[in-house]
Amino acid sequence: MFEGMNTDEGREVAQEIMNAGQEVMDLINQVTSRVNGVDWIGPDYESYKEDWNQFVSGAVNGLVEAFQAKGKDLDSQAEQQDTGSSAK
Repeated sequence: MFEGMNTDEGREVAQEIMNAGQEVMDLINQVTSRVNGVDWIGPDYESYKEDWNQFVSGAVNGLVEAFQAKGKDLDSQAEQQDTGSSAK
């Protein structure tokens, strides 16, 4: 019975996870550009932009960082699997 990871597949999935995080950030950057460019003047707009930018710098950046961390973790697991398998 096989036990372990197909490390090539694990690395591919790890890269897909990291790419997904980057895609989220790219989309958010596009939306942020639109939010910051709305033809709207006044304190409500300033408040909205501030809320949006805090959301991006907090929750969104945390999500993207989590994608990167999970991808790197899976890549590291694949590396450990290869190292352990070659040592036997």
